Amino acid sequence: MVRVGVVISDVYNLNYKNISKLAATCLATHIDEFKQGNDGQFDIILRDKIQSSHHLDDILGTLYNSVREYLIGERLDLLPINIFLGNFNRGLIHWDFLYVMDGDLIRDEDGFEYDTLEIISNTKEWIEIRTPDELNAIENFEKDHNRHKVSALGGTFDHLHDGHKILLTVAAFLTSERLIIGLTIEELLVNKKYKDFVQDFDTRRENVVSFLNTFKPSLKIEIIPLKDVCGPTGTVPEIECLVVSRETVKGGEIVNKTRKERGMSQLDLYIVNVLGGKEEDGWKEKMSSTDIRKLVSSRKDYSAEV
Repeated sequence: MVRVGVVISDVYNLNYKNISKLAATCLATHIDEFKQGNDGQFDIILRDKIQSSHHLDDILGTLYNSVREYLIGERLDLLPINIFLGNFNRGLIHWDFLYVMDGDLIRDEDGFEYDTLEIISNTKEWIEIRTPDELNAIENFEKDHNRHKVSALGGTFDHLHDGHKILLTVAAFLTSERLIIGLTIEELLVNKKYKDFVQDFDTRRENVVSFLNTFKPSLKIEIIPLKDVCGPTGTVPEIECLVVSRETVKGGEIVNKTRKERGMSQLDLYIVNVLGGKEEDGWKEKMSSTDIRKLVSSRKDYSAEV
């Protein structure tokens, strides 16, 4: 396994047009190693304190999208990408190679564990100074970090991919204490394309919990089998917030209608732009769960022939 990370200290002035090039700078010398194994990973660590879920959503969509585009071009379609904020669980990650911008400091108290520290030169290439108006627009985003004590979301989370991670990241960002996740039971997935390659419930649960425990270790994670549209949101009164994608907004509206009928408070709905996103939203999903199952299926068929 080869694990590579890059630390980005200035999210606000990052040149997002050059993200694919930044990924290439970090990963190009490791491509052959990644192709030889099946468990490599690429992590991006954002050190800036982000205060708005809407701003975070924009950043995550751009970063995941650009890096995935580069990896697909290198025929590393399935290489996992993870984006962490400053409070991630340092004890769970050890990098073989950690990249930092020239001039950035990695101190012992930062707690980063790595074998080799690489310095990225030509820092000006990765920086685009924002105008005062652009910075004001960012400042005007609603500040909602840790706004809710208890939040919820639901999904299949099969072959955990970039879109799933954005949804989970935004949900964790909004939540200070307890995140409840409705995970679709296997019986509801029998009509999925390439159903033989759908991961079982336990595997999907472990992948979700592992990602969230690394991203925000202070959060209590509860996984509940999802058997209907409402799941735990229809029965747990203390939930305050429901995180949905654009394609599941109607489900959120059904949840609030059901809660009202049962005498429970309405949930704040947070809409994340990624899953099933449209190009006009600035996001086009590169690898869906169906795409991944198809790719895994084709590789299994190839292995059988060989």
